Amino acid sequence: MNEALGPEMPLQPPADASPGSRDRGDVLVVIVGVPGCGKSALLNAARGLAEDDARAAPLGAPASSGGPVLYPDPAWPNLLLWELPLTEGEGPARWLAEGDVVVLATDGLFGASHARLAQEARGAGKMVHFARTKADLDLHTLRRLLGGRYDRAQALDALRAACAQSLVAHGLGEPPPVVFLVSGHEPQELDGPLLRQALVGDVRVYERVLHPVISGFEQISEREVAEIQEAYELGGLAEVVTRVQCSLETLWNARLDVAVTGESGAGKSTFVNALRGLGDEDEGAAQTGVTETTAQPTAYPYPGYPNVTLWDLPGIGTPSFRADCYLEAVEFPRYDFFIILASERFKENHVRLAQAIVEQGKRFYFVRAKVDNDLEATRRRKNPPEEEEVLEEIRRDCRERLSQAGLGDTKVFLLSSFEIEKYDFQAFEDTLERELPGHKRHAFLLSLPNLSGAIIEKKRQLLHQEVWKVALVSSLVAAVPLPGLAFTCDVSILLRKLAAYRRDFGLDAASLARLAERAGKPLEALRAEVHSVLGRGINKEVVIGLLGKATGGGLVVVNFFFHRIPIYGALASGGISFHTTYSMLSQCLEELAADSQRVLVKAFDSEV
Repeated sequence: MNEALGPEMPLQPPADASPGSRDRGDVLVVIVGVPGCGKSALLNAARGLAEDDARAAPLGAPASSGGPVLYPDPAWPNLLLWELPLTEGEGPARWLAEGDVVVLATDGLFGASHARLAQEARGAGKMVHFARTKADLDLHTLRRLLGGRYDRAQALDALRAACAQSLVAHGLGEPPPVVFLVSGHEPQELDGPLLRQALVGDVRVYERVLHPVISGFEQISEREVAEIQEAYELGGLAEVVTRVQCSLETLWNARLDVAVTGESGAGKSTFVNALRGLGDEDEGAAQTGVTETTAQPTAYPYPGYPNVTLWDLPGIGTPSFRADCYLEAVEFPRYDFFIILASERFKENHVRLAQAIVEQGKRFYFVRAKVDNDLEATRRRKNPPEEEEVLEEIRRDCRERLSQAGLGDTKVFLLSSFEIEKYDFQAFEDTLERELPGHKRHAFLLSLPNLSGAIIEKKRQLLHQEVWKVALVSSLVAAVPLPGLAFTCDVSILLRKLAAYRRDFGLDAASLARLAERAGKPLEALRAEVHSVLGRGINKEVVIGLLGKATGGGLVVVNFFFHRIPIYGALASGGISFHTTYSMLSQCLEELAADSQRVLVKAFDSEV
């Protein structure tokens, strides 16, 4: 929803800004009325269009019972009118919350539902107009009944007075309601031009103080917008779907192969398990032991993420170690980067391996493991130093030894496999996220166990960047009608993505069970912190129910697409469900992220 008016906001747009440009705010007009009350004719009157205009809303079309449908104004690009059916339940109020101006329509007298919505809208600082549709039919009936006694001006006054009185009777006497009488077949007759004049006046007021529509959607890049436009010009909607779907599949199927190596006994296998959120005894864990247990490169995919793999490599501690032969033996080209582990000081073999990796054009990171052992040893001293002093001493020693070997710029991270989230883990995770290529960064971040609130928040932000693509594809592919909804979308795509969201935030059954065992908490105690419907289970019926309740930012993001991607105006006017799907996915992301944060706090009895 556009932000409320405030004294700190500019009173005038830039002098060179044209209506509908990025330098002006969009004005959202929501026209709401029961199905069949004549909203189409009202829309045409509000936009100044005749019934036979190609841009006019079709009269006599089947009544819609779904979400809002967009009808842009032909003369004012930043005046966007949304038709919304007035139905039972909370649906209308949720969508109305996103509008700036509300037009309540009826083909009879105004009732309690109209009055409630008007009071809520006025309470939120919105402009409210009242429209009595099909007034020409009433005039025709009166003329036939009264014959020579029929007086058109008196009939119009009486109809306005009756409608206004119905509003007063429901508590809307102040300010005195003004009712626009609109013709069902001749939009330019009766009060149609006056209604349009009032809406244009609203635009002139609101566009001066509302933020431009682009402000909340910087995650949609100029390159992506250009690619969609190009796809449409080359092959229409089918090519748009193909391009966006391929982009998503590339992201979702990106491979990441990470090599973990070091001397025998450094704790490579335990480290591999810790990064994957597993204990050494868990199913699928790497085998651990006091002697070298890895004879050849062994793949350990992240639970739930088969495309992200940690490779436990054989140890490098033999006296005859040769880095070039070692890298050839472990199939060097397979890996995206290397993690070199040391449980004590970095030695000559570590340096040789690092130099060979750099020579062959790949990255490596040094991890000084088992720092918990170092800390425990210092605590047994008569006058133990502070923990940070011990850690800084270890860092300094590592940097000095690496600098002597010509690796002074190397990053070193101090970690403990038994408390993986402590010490330098956040810096380690931040570094990998920053230095990995885009698709591999996406795969890496989502595969991480939800060990901290910072990781959960990063996942939420990352996933939100792709919501518009999922919503667009779901809305454009060949779809089937959903029971109880007037629009169509591909529910299988939504099922797949929502199931992935649950896994990404660690709310699926397997992830919760692992966390409960690790934290020593009853599984039911963690499940009790999952409040969202989606967090408790997912199937087609759940998705349909979520779509029916969706709202929150959907209309605003459609406005962005309307201005930036010209094809979208036709899609939204046709009832395509992008705005509903976008809203549902965004709401689910927020709720699941909140669930994940609560589960984490419960698991460890503190903010993490």
